[in-house]
Amino acid sequence: MKKININTLFEAARQETAPAVDVADSVLATLAVCRPSVSAALNRSLVWLSMASSALAAGVVLAAFISWRQDVDSVNEIISMVAWVAQ
Repeated sequence: MKKININTLFEAARQETAPAVDVADSVLATLAVCRPSVSAALNRSLVWLSMASSALAAGVVLAAFISWRQDVDSVNEIISMVAWVAQ
């Protein structure tokens, strides 16, 4: 195998030019006629569904917390009454 000097490779790379390719017009034309896909509409509806279920879950957690606090207050009241009677 023939040894190649790295500086020779650098010099060859500097002398190369980029190919003359202009695809901007065709890409912009393709993007201009693209219609929204079915998957985009499905994803949008799934995002709304996830936001609604998150809001519902937050409401359920809040209701459970309030209910739990009331139950704890009731149990604490019973315990304090039993402690008062036991004295």
